[in-house]
Amino acid sequence: MATTFEDFVAAAREAIEARAREHADDRWWILEPLLLVERAGLRARALADAPAARRALRTAGPAALPEALGARRVAIALHVDLALGGDIVPAVVLIVVTPLLRAVQVARVERTDLGTPRLGAWEPGDLDEEDVAVALRRLAAG
Repeated sequence: MATTFEDFVAAAREAIEARAREHADDRWWILEPLLLVERAGLRARALADAPAARRALRTAGPAALPEALGARRVAIALHVDLALGGDIVPAVVLIVVTPLLRAVQVARVERTDLGTPRLGAWEPGDLDEEDVAVALRRLAAG
């Protein structure tokens, strides 16, 4: 069953949101770098457990992921600190890559009154594409 780009982005966001809900009571939860691949459905796994993806990131950057993984669409989710609106805030960044399209979305990690994390609304990310590629290369090398 073919999905649209928008369907893939929505499924990737839902996979991240599900992980956040699983850790809703964990005050110190941080999303480990996550690889989401579209092959007969969405498959999610830790980026650390995907040597082909890490190799592609180190050598050619995010654009190489679909070919390296034999997938139509690939996404990576990272828990990072970003400068947004003049403040440094924790956020989850979702980088979506296809052979023709790329998208970056950001969800702030907000805190409840009890200090537990909740993902905020997803917003388009205006992060510099080269900055994202450099950060992913460093992550893949580590």
